[in-house]
Amino acid sequence: MASHRSLIQWIALLGFIAALLGCALPDLRPLADATARLHASMVATDANVQLALSEAGARDLAVEVRKELDVRVAAMAAVVNYTEALANIAAAGHSGSGSAENLANTLDGFLGAISQPTMPANYVAIAKSLYGIVANVRAARSLAQATRVADPAIQSIATTMTEDMQALENILLASGKAIQSQLIQENNDISSYRHALEKQRRRLESELMTTPLDNTRIEQLKETDRLIEMTRDRYEPFEEKLNAIQTRTDLHVHVVRNLRDGLVQWARIHQSLADHLERGLPPNYRLLTATVLEIRQLMKEENPR
Repeated sequence: MASHRSLIQWIALLGFIAALLGCALPDLRPLADATARLHASMVATDANVQLALSEAGARDLAVEVRKELDVRVAAMAAVVNYTEALANIAAAGHSGSGSAENLANTLDGFLGAISQPTMPANYVAIAKSLYGIVANVRAARSLAQATRVADPAIQSIATTMTEDMQALENILLASGKAIQSQLIQENNDISSYRHALEKQRRRLESELMTTPLDNTRIEQLKETDRLIEMTRDRYEPFEEKLNAIQTRTDLHVHVVRNLRDGLVQWARIHQSLADHLERGLPPNYRLLTATVLEIRQLMKEENPR
């Protein structure tokens, strides 16, 4: 009888331990930290783009691009706040309806931030269309279920933001070309003259390959080289500025592409959260972490000090 009672107690204890293990929630802090770094990179990109445009003398263009960048920064800040709250809810260790209530409040705040009057109409419209999902999240019985119910709203916003990052890339490319065109126009005389000399030099070199002892062409080539040398003081600074604009534009675009990739990876992690929460296993942060590290390296290239 005692042994039977002891067996029942052991079974109860094992059941209690299994319940505890089943309620264990994965650590979502790495997701929150990586999301915060994406936002910080976006803020830094905003500052770097403004500086690049201002240094190039394109202040009106800087103001226009700043408005576009501010939208992305504000939207990303809302994503950071949502993810931070999600990590805190998981860290609290409660997976029941109380966590669903907390997630519903967090989602409500997220949608509220996205639908501020300062946000573009497409953000406001999509956020307002999703408010009905908050009640369903609040009615969920567990954090995993609440996350699964919330995910369509998150995916919808993430898709909009991803498309917006593509639009930002197009704006940056157009801005770089506009600055280069202005610089070329301002230096059209020396640029055209230098290009004509270089074309002439290529022609003379080609002709001398078939008639290497043609003294007239040899003298013409020497004179062309002398004239090219005389243009160096004006042409090379212009060429350096042109190349610098291209380099910085390429760098900014590369960062924005990585930010877009980071958003896609963030959305995929959120999509898998319900399953991971149910199993008590952390999501795979590898791709998102690698993207954040690549962005950080690109930032160092632009700001080496």
